[in-house]
Amino acid sequence: KDEGWGCAYRSLQTICSWMTSQQYSHHPIPSLVDIQQILVQLDDKPKSFEGSTEWIGAFECSLCLDVLYGMSCKILNVNSGVEIADKANEIALHFINEGTPIMIGGGVLAYTILGIDFNQDTK
Repeated sequence: KDEGWGCAYRSLQTICSWMTSQQYSHHPIPSLVDIQQILVQLDDKPKSFEGSTEWIGAFECSLCLDVLYGMSCKILNVNSGVEIADKANEIALHFINEGTPIMIGGGVLAYTILGIDFNQDTK
């Protein structure tokens, strides 16, 4: 059970599932322990991290995506959900040009965005 600490892990797994469903990779979707082991092997986390209920964030997800798929990531920082509107055009362009899902997180929450409906006139 990962209530209270697993949302970024699940977001990462959703992105991995998308990579498989779009046939970009046939790599199996990593388990929570697989993700933790990657981070320990990279010396990002101590050995005691494996099997723990410690949360991860966007940075750790980007490390795993690089290891699993050779995928580089861009991390955008916003201070609140209100500021996401300022990034809407950039996010829309990402979906037009790249098409890959986006993990968005803040504080202790993480979400996966699969698309955006953006109207420049109405923001």
